[in-house]
Amino acid sequence: MDTFDTGVRFALQVTGAELATEPPAPDTPLARVLAWAAEHGSEAVTEKHIGLAKAGLL
Repeated sequence: MDTFDTGVRFALQVTGAELATEPPAPDTPLARVLAWAAEHGSEAVTEKHIGLAKAGLL
């Protein structure tokens, strides 16, 4: 484990969050963005796509 990974895990622990090991549920904005990125390339994802996913339009 490198120092970045250790730092991230510590930050997650302090904030009460946890690192997900499973893919997101299909009906979540993150899952929609990941599916879109898989089709169009992750470099094509913009803030607009994030907003569309949050609104359920992506």
